[in-house]
Amino acid sequence: MRYLLLLAILVFQAGCETEPPAHATGIITKERAIAIAIDANKDPEFDKVTRATWRIDPTAIGGGYWAVDLKDEDEELGRFFLVDGHGKIVGRGRIEGDNYF
Repeated sequence: MRYLLLLAILVFQAGCETEPPAHATGIITKERAIAIAIDANKDPEFDKVTRATWRIDPTAIGGGYWAVDLKDEDEELGRFFLVDGHGKIVGRGRIEGDNYF
């Protein structure tokens, strides 16, 4: 029973990874991904970074992408950007409350 609990915890933590793997070379840093998203953002109202996490995706360049959320002061509205491992924006959308479009 202990081993099942340990296995479940390890699988959960692996799914919550927020940094690219240490062995990944040529992957941009979190700070660089945030800077790219801020530069691409055309609306100065959305200037608060509320999330910047690494998402594993075997089909993406570098094995994943950075998901960066920029929201307004009230954190009700915002924009999100998906930046691949080489710094190219591969997705974008808007945020309303907890909904992503």
